[in-house]
Amino acid sequence: MNKTELIAKAKLRLRKMSADTLDEDVEQLINVALADLKRIGVHSSYLDPENITDPLIIEAALVYAKANFGNPENHGELMAAYDMICTKIKGGGYHRSNSDTVS
Repeated sequence: MNKTELIAKAKLRLRKMSADTLDEDVEQLINVALADLKRIGVHSSYLDPENITDPLIIEAALVYAKANFGNPENHGELMAAYDMICTKIKGGGYHRSNSDTVS
């Protein structure tokens, strides 16, 4: 999936069906999530805006967007879930190119 499709998936996760100026906020949250994943050492091949396919990377971005869009009552729980996904990513060999991983 490309980044535009990831943003559309985030809007669906947020139950945001209409198109308005808040779409920019959703896009910014996805950008921040991907930048944070890069910050923790995820190889750029997993974060290619034209080909984001890894389910953990996708879920991390979606959970981050859900936790930070608006003022959700369960912000703490969602951020804990995001941190847990990041922990799994850190220990999962994501610092290497996705073409270097063994299937």
